[in-house]
Amino acid sequence: MSQKKPISLILPLLPAKLRPKAKAVVAAVGALAGVAVLVAGDQPEVAVVINALTALGVYAQPNGETAE
Repeated sequence: MSQKKPISLILPLLPAKLRPKAKAVVAAVGALAGVAVLVAGDQPEVAVVINALTALGVYAQPNGETAE
C-alpha cells in the first residue's frame, strides 16, 4: 500500500518561508481566535469549541517540506 499524504488546506496559502512552520501558524491563528472570543464574547462554549478545533487543526496540518 502506498502512504497517502494528508490533505493540506493551509499549506498552499502560506508563503514558502512559513511552510516549514505550518503547525505553528495554525496554532497561532487558533490562539488569537480563542483570545478574541474570550475578550469579545459572553459564551465560553464558543471558546471551548475554538480551542478544540485548533487542537485538531494542529494535529491534522502537516508541516511543509524544507528545501535542502
